[in-house]
Amino acid sequence: MPRLRTTILRIILPAALVLLTPLVGEARVISPSEASFKDWTVVCDNLRNCEADGFAADEAEKAAILRLTRGGAPGAPALIDLVLMDDTSAAPRGKPMVLAIDGRPVMTVPANGDGTASLTPTQVGPLLGAARNGTALSIRLEDNEVGVVSLAGMVAALRMIDDQQRRVGTVTAMVAKGAAPLSAVPPQPAPPVVRRAPAVAQTGLAAKPPASVKAFSDKLECEIYQDTASGAPEAHRLAADTVLWQIPCGAGAYNFTSLLVMVDNKGGGARLAPLDGVGDGMAVNVQYDPKTRLLSAYDKQRGVGDCGESREWAWTGQAFVLTHAASMPVCQGQGDWPTSYQAKVE
Repeated sequence: MPRLRTTILRIILPAALVLLTPLVGEARVISPSEASFKDWTVVCDNLRNCEADGFAADEAEKAAILRLTRGGAPGAPALIDLVLMDDTSAAPRGKPMVLAIDGRPVMTVPANGDGTASLTPTQVGPLLGAARNGTALSIRLEDNEVGVVSLAGMVAALRMIDDQQRRVGTVTAMVAKGAAPLSAVPPQPAPPVVRRAPAVAQTGLAAKPPASVKAFSDKLECEIYQDTASGAPEAHRLAADTVLWQIPCGAGAYNFTSLLVMVDNKGGGARLAPLDGVGDGMAVNVQYDPKTRLLSAYDKQRGVGDCGESREWAWTGQAFVLTHAASMPVCQGQGDWPTSYQAKVE
């Protein structure tokens, strides 16, 4: 599978932006953090849960991914999973896989049987210690090398996690260790709570967008598409006198852009749907579920879906408030996008 390093076009504004929270009437900061260091990428969420992904160098023939995850709680252990990118090299469950740093064997781990292997928490520290000054981690099955992970950028990635999780200078840090005890690490933040509006019956909806919505889309240079690829306009009732129109206004090979406009029952008062973090009313690959009052969107950077961003919002009766986000900022074959923001939905 070809690999590509790229910058993701976001469907929300930058993480440092202060966003208005209609629920409580005060400013809120959504502050997930992500960064890339050579062949490593880090994504942390607002609860200080972090994931670091190490990839193969571009010239590697047998690519693999090292996925390190660590929860934001002070006592959370670091966990490592290895993912082989070549499915033909997947070992049967229990088959020993040898991990080596620059050709020097470090440890053996059993294969999970699906092209992955998982280290025990007690194995993580020794592997990271051996890898700290190395250049490449190789994964061998019997006499064959089945995967390689570059270690360029690993130390910087782990240092970022130590910093994001407030572990610097403590015994719990992976790189920035110190003498401070576990108790010096602050408690993990509680997730913000988002309360959904009551469900409403999807009755009395117009078959076509009102003139006010058409005028709105024309003003924003959003042509109302009618082709089967991008779909037809959809209406969803949010409240007794509030209707959400989803207007398809852009189509690509695998991404479909929609304009989201709200009106009253008579088609008046057209306005952009208030999406937490989105100022232009546009989102990609949008779906709204009236039963759950959740609106989701995802933006794939390329067709295989190994990089991009996804977002989910809950309708509170006043606005669509962000409840979950995930992001993978580099296109390197990682299909599971790390969580970058999460809230508790009630």
